[in-house]
Amino acid sequence: MRCAYTLYFSVVAACALGQGFNRRYDAFGWGFPQGAFGIERTSIGFMVISGSEDCDSIGPGTFFCHASVLFTNLDENGNLLWERRSWRPNHSALPGWANCCDTILGGGYIVGGASEAADGSDEVYLVRFDANGDTLWTKVFGDPTLNRFWIGQQVKRTPDGGFAIVGITDQNGPFNGFVIKTGSDGSELWRRIYSWNPESQGGIGSIALAANGELFSGGTRRNDPGNAEHWVQRLSTNGDVLWQATWGGPWSEGGTQIETLQDGHVFIISARGYAADFALLKPLLAKLDSANGDIIWEQEYGPAALTTTLFAGKETPNGDLIACGVTYVDFVQRGLLLRTNSEGDSLWMRTYFFQDDVISNGQGRFYDVLPTPDDGFIAAGSAYNPVDAVYPPGYSQDTWVVKVDGDGCIVPGCNTVGVTEQATNLLGALSIYPNPAQGRTTISLTLPPSVANEQLQLCLVAADGRIVHRQTITGNGQHTLALEQLSAGVYHVHISATGKWLTGGKLVLE
Repeated sequence: MRCAYTLYFSVVAACALGQGFNRRYDAFGWGFPQGAFGIERTSIGFMVISGSEDCDSIGPGTFFCHASVLFTNLDENGNLLWERRSWRPNHSALPGWANCCDTILGGGYIVGGASEAADGSDEVYLVRFDANGDTLWTKVFGDPTLNRFWIGQQVKRTPDGGFAIVGITDQNGPFNGFVIKTGSDGSELWRRIYSWNPESQGGIGSIALAANGELFSGGTRRNDPGNAEHWVQRLSTNGDVLWQATWGGPWSEGGTQIETLQDGHVFIISARGYAADFALLKPLLAKLDSANGDIIWEQEYGPAALTTTLFAGKETPNGDLIACGVTYVDFVQRGLLLRTNSEGDSLWMRTYFFQDDVISNGQGRFYDVLPTPDDGFIAAGSAYNPVDAVYPPGYSQDTWVVKVDGDGCIVPGCNTVGVTEQATNLLGALSIYPNPAQGRTTISLTLPPSVANEQLQLCLVAADGRIVHRQTITGNGQHTLALEQLSAGVYHVHISATGKWLTGGKLVLE
């Protein structure tokens, strides 16, 4: 696969400005499909946890094709440090769903996804890895002899050093949720299967920590084929239900992802349904009272669109909220980031897509997001084929990582130039010379043919967020900027077209 260039700029006060980067990664250059379901901090960068499709030789002319858990280790700028994969012999190994995994104090990771045999039977697969992605131990939960499926969706490390895994099973009916609690060595302490009542189906996809070693679980209660509601429980240290809450409808809601906030209450990341079977959804965030599950606030965002939803979210150090997911507004799949204040009031919502000199209208989605120490965010998910087209030669479904600043910008200042949609791989299409400059400089553009002949908007944004220069340009080539009226300092150039941000970079005036 042709990886995107590793692009970044050294900027003055880089931490304060939150300069972003973008990459799509094809593991080992094999061209197999991959996609990230989790991202975690390391001491020097980020660990991305993906699922990967692989084929391994098991004899002359014979191959075993299976899914693997894939680790992609990145530095702060998105450069690949190493990659490693793991799977269960004679099985596929799946890492779970959105925000799938967790870190271990002292280093390492826990993955609680699923293992699938050649006959299609599924078991929960709990794997403890060290900081280098090497397997320390594995545990399997389920009962394939009864032809029942057990599929892990998410795992979290608990305060006692053990782990809590959630997912779906048909052990007690067509579709139920489960929680498995283990010790620090993965040994099972207890297992519970849950449903709202015997008449309704439901699955659990998310787990969060409550006070005193208790747990919150988040999932979906399905009453009929066209009606799925949010479903949240608080569980005792032994798995007893302390309270459960369900709300939504009359149409199918999105899956209920949960996080525990600094004040102990429950953060809900999901979508509100406006038609049966997820045909129309709006991104939704909510906050529940940890004492009883009552809704403290609930807010929706943007227009309803096909399967548009939020998959994961986190609280920032200042109490703001960040969430990630996918939108199909205008029937095009885009990665989605939403930042709100602590009451759920929107600060910004932006979409992202992949574009280079081959892919002009790429697609993608985010399954996990983290606040970063520079007050920005990093999101991970999958980058797909172009809209209404197959993968070009040399491309495949890839792990996708996008780093933005606190305003959702890959280059600081995009929030001031009137765009909400950003291409994520055209930073190399812009060069500035001389830079640093004195009064006059030249912008050189080498944009892909799909946008090169459009009328482009060039904006120059000062460090304080003011637009200090704006002009219309057309096409690739060189464009002169006369800037004698501007004072010395650091500025950012932004190039956009028809409401889409395409590229940008830093300009220093002396």
